[in-house]
Amino acid sequence: MNTRDIPDALPQDVALCLFRIAQEGLRNVARHTGARQIEISLRRLGGGLELAVKDDGAGFDAGQRRAGMSLGLSSMRLALLGGKIDIENSSGHGTTILAWVPLREPSDLSERVAG
Repeated sequence: MNTRDIPDALPQDVALCLFRIAQEGLRNVARHTGARQIEISLRRLGGGLELAVKDDGAGFDAGQRRAGMSLGLSSMRLALLGGKIDIENSSGHGTTILAWVPLREPSDLSERVAG
């Protein structure tokens, strides 16, 4: 796993959300893709954190839903945090899940508690 410029401590809701997306992404890779390589990265990007889960597997047809393949609940959690998710796919050339969540600075948290 590659990490760049990640704070030592993350808000618990952000950390849990990103963990669940990585977990479900890896589960989907193991069950459905036949991938030989998986790359996970976490980096600061645009005032937030971006998690990428990339594989070199079979990919999938975006028009057809595979049984047991889902990021639904994690996607909803991410949206509640003001984040977004994008899935880049090419049949036969792998899949990349990109999840971005805004990173609140410590001052943002103290203002919410005080206000």
